Amino acid sequence: MTPKFKIDILCKQCLVSAAWCVIAGSSSKNSLNAQYANPPSQHVQASSSHCNAVCLTPPVAVQMCPPQQPTGVTSWNCKPCITGIDCALDPYGEKRWCDAQSIDFQPLWHGEYIGPVRLPSLLEYRVRINDVVTFTYIPNRQKTIEEYKLMVGDEVSLDSLSDASIRQVKVPVQPDGTVIVPLLKNPMPASGKTIQNLRKDLEVAYKQYIVAPAIDILPVKVNTAVEDLKTAVNGPFAAGGTAFETTVNQDGKIQLIGLGSVLVLGMTLDEIKREINLRYREKYVGIDIEPRLTRTASHVCFVFGEVVKPGRIDMDRPTTVTQILAQAEGTKLGANTRQIVVFRRAEDWRLISTILDLRGAHIGKRPNPSDEIWLRDGDLIIVPPRPIKVFNNGVQQFLQMVCID
Repeated sequence: MTPKFKIDILCKQCLVSAAWCVIAGSSSKNSLNAQYANPPSQHVQASSSHCNAVCLTPPVAVQMCPPQQPTGVTSWNCKPCITGIDCALDPYGEKRWCDAQSIDFQPLWHGEYIGPVRLPSLLEYRVRINDVVTFTYIPNRQKTIEEYKLMVGDEVSLDSLSDASIRQVKVPVQPDGTVIVPLLKNPMPASGKTIQNLRKDLEVAYKQYIVAPAIDILPVKVNTAVEDLKTAVNGPFAAGGTAFETTVNQDGKIQLIGLGSVLVLGMTLDEIKREINLRYREKYVGIDIEPRLTRTASHVCFVFGEVVKPGRIDMDRPTTVTQILAQAEGTKLGANTRQIVVFRRAEDWRLISTILDLRGAHIGKRPNPSDEIWLRDGDLIIVPPRPIKVFNNGVQQFLQMVCID
């Protein structure tokens, strides 16, 4: 089937918005295959001098099929005898009741209250503002490529085969990166050095006092930075041991211990995991970070006008306009459902809008209304009054003014 392209160009902002929908269906009793196309990542530049130089690349179709599942459990062999409308069947476009044909309307029989296993709402979830992400800090036992280098807070032991007086069980690396050992007048720099390099430097320094010092250095406590990090994460405000919970701020960043601000807006969990681990490995050795999406930001829309209960409505699943009107307890008498207005904000916060005619669907005349669209987070739905109601309100106000006079 040839893909159908619908492209709207907004000349005012010099922005292009495109939507592709490629749907291929087959009518069978137990399966329905649908083909979806991903919208491409668009990099649109708004410029008054380049309004005619807009390039759009068609997307690559992605084939997805619902999981196979058995039909409802039944002890009889009844054939489907219900006629209805299926948007995946011919003819294409919006269908009327005269296009009804025999369809398998209840393949699960009395299991329909559970419903089928549907395709996911998104192929890939990207983190949004106010999402809550939990980071679990997991020590790893992987062998490092480079030889370990001492850092502030580490401890080593000092010994000499020729002079037992300089033996030290614990020699900590001081905050200034040095170690203080017997006989030497000045502290010896140690931070950033390997055990072997520190042993060689001490061997040279002790030769001023001992002919053959034979210095031996052994690690006592190393990788203390990771222990400090785990202690900070495992504080009184951590959830469940070595886990840290944070919320994506309005600037799209999160705050992590030991890293500070990290921009994660629009990233997948795999991308966040790769970015955070790369940043931590620049400072810490032997720790892996595993992000987990704990809670998504609330998704809401707003209903205004001739409805029984206007206001904010939460959306916890894919929702259409009629479903939102039902949650608003329906429309009032005199509502103009032929001209329902939907205001929407795009990715760059520009305002786009459309007008919908759902009157035929609400009275059962249009079984497959093209105006029954999916709503987006933050949409504003306005149900205006009919012209006769506007006129009646004007007459009532005029009569009230006359009575007052």
